[in-house]
Amino acid sequence: MLDKLKKIYHLQGYQLPLMIAFLLPFGINYAIFILAWALCFFLLGDVKKGMSQFMKNKWAYVLILFFIIHAVGYFFSGNKAGALNAIEIKLSFLAFPILIFSSQYSEVQIKKIVISFVTGCILTSVICVFRAFYNYWILNTSGFFYTEFSVFMHPSYFVMYLIFAQLIVLLFYPKWLSHLSNLNIKIGFMSIIFLVAIFLCSSKMGLITAFLLLPTTFVVLLYKNGYKKIIIGLLIGLMGAIAIAYKLFPTPFERIKMAVKVSSSSQSIDKTDAESTAVRILIWKESVKLIKQQIIFGTTPGDTDDDLVAAYQKEGLSGALKKRLNAHNQFLQTFIGTGIIGFLLLVLLTFGGLVYGFVTKNYLLMLFSCLIIFNFLVESMLQAQAGFIFFVFFFCLLTQYHFHKLSKTV
Repeated sequence: MLDKLKKIYHLQGYQLPLMIAFLLPFGINYAIFILAWALCFFLLGDVKKGMSQFMKNKWAYVLILFFIIHAVGYFFSGNKAGALNAIEIKLSFLAFPILIFSSQYSEVQIKKIVISFVTGCILTSVICVFRAFYNYWILNTSGFFYTEFSVFMHPSYFVMYLIFAQLIVLLFYPKWLSHLSNLNIKIGFMSIIFLVAIFLCSSKMGLITAFLLLPTTFVVLLYKNGYKKIIIGLLIGLMGAIAIAYKLFPTPFERIKMAVKVSSSSQSIDKTDAESTAVRILIWKESVKLIKQQIIFGTTPGDTDDDLVAAYQKEGLSGALKKRLNAHNQFLQTFIGTGIIGFLLLVLLTFGGLVYGFVTKNYLLMLFSCLIIFNFLVESMLQAQAGFIFFVFFFCLLTQYHFHKLSKTV
């Protein structure tokens, strides 16, 4: 019986990460799936062989060490509940490296896992669009922009997912799914869904990263495939589409204009201001002050938010204090809590991943790292499930399996 179960796990074990990938855009609690995956691996998998493979992956040590410094912080933290929460949300830095780096999935299985993520993003995007129209036409309420549109999670995280899914579609669907009929039409339809959803989410950094990464990737692909004359026409079309969108749907552009205005303003920012860009600038200033006070070891992850709140209260930042905001920058958040060691580990996992992707010609890892870096600059994404699950899960997959070297078709 046990041998039969082991055989089933060997053939179908990839279904667990496939389910996690598919459900990621739905923002549910993934603990039961990770627990089931871990139990199956240790009870039914080849643990000895898997752990040997895990130990050979150098990225495993960086990820595990990042978890360890958060765990050690518990013993020095004044807020034990906060410290336990910090350990809990960083458990993925322990679980995913072991489970993914110990795996030996086939090319088809890896592609199915990645495609399931894209499928989940398509489904959630369609649901959000239909819900917005339903709210508008039936309930007579607005639901087309920002948090009103993104029903499953905060729009900043949702846009990050959608951009990554669109990059996968552009880079790999033409090769992996070349056997499908009317593939270009299907890719175009999916791209339209993603672009509409990205625009309606109205995340400032999401729109910026989408504008930087998606057209650049598409132009490079056209250039490599010899469609040089088409590039100019597409760029002109893109500018025209942006102009039309600005006329018809000004809300996302107004958010960006407000952010630019606040960032470039020579006047001091009102400390009671609750506007997202303004309050971020105030928070970042206080974060730097806290870093200077405990630059070596940090204030411990459990005490980080408490120290930030105390700083807001002292400086009269009522907008930030009311919402008990975190640092809204993952690099600053990590530096405050874990000091220079944790900060350097995070830099290694982000900028180091970017360099590693360039050296190994793992272009999706490069684009993923760029996407993560941009978003880490304005959000403490590793403090929320939607952020740390996405980051660690795909970082491990991208460093373990070189997608560009997989065979052309599923």
